[in-house]
Amino acid sequence: MSDTSNPAPDTNPDNLPASPCVGVCTVDKETKMCIGCLRTLKEIGGWRTMTLDQKRDVVAACKQRAEDAQTVSDPATL
Repeated sequence: MSDTSNPAPDTNPDNLPASPCVGVCTVDKETKMCIGCLRTLKEIGGWRTMTLDQKRDVVAACKQRAEDAQTVSDPATL
């Protein structure tokens, strides 16, 4: 009989968005964004009190910022 009360660490049964933090935690003075996770100071400070939908929006925004940054730094796109 398997124990389902403790899911494996890599599963997320409640579909909760994980914090985008990657442990770099350095804020760019010009953009006011963390260079590690690409969140704004407001997003970082508000993470604990955000609704699930707000957290999902932040995660999506971070992914878009990362894609935009790759496009800008990719010489093939210039």
